[in-house]
Amino acid sequence: MDALVGPIFHVSIILGIFYAWTVGFNRESKYRPGNARNMVEEFYVYGLPRWFMYSIGGIKLALATLLILGFFYPALLKPVAGVLCLIMAGAVLMHLKIREDKLIKALPSYYMFCSCFFLLID
Repeated sequence: MDALVGPIFHVSIILGIFYAWTVGFNRESKYRPGNARNMVEEFYVYGLPRWFMYSIGGIKLALATLLILGFFYPALLKPVAGVLCLIMAGAVLMHLKIREDKLIKALPSYYMFCSCFFLLID
């Protein structure tokens, strides 16, 4: 089963990160916190500076690229998944910080966290 589920999580993490930080960057989403309509407003709702948003985005895109390389160099997979796991744990906590939001808004970051965790322990 791991031989099937692992690659599915692997690909979904890559696609999710690239979508969120490119195509979805300026798009509205029901998963954004508060009244945020795009990524800039999302980080503003969390009280985080713009430079932090660009840093996180750059790091996530670099890690997603390394995950692609992980198909050819499997030794990259666990360290990259571990770093992404930490980042996504922070994302889940930031979603939970906005108490007036429904828990469903944390679903994408929680899914990414669980997927990364699976790759880490697999």
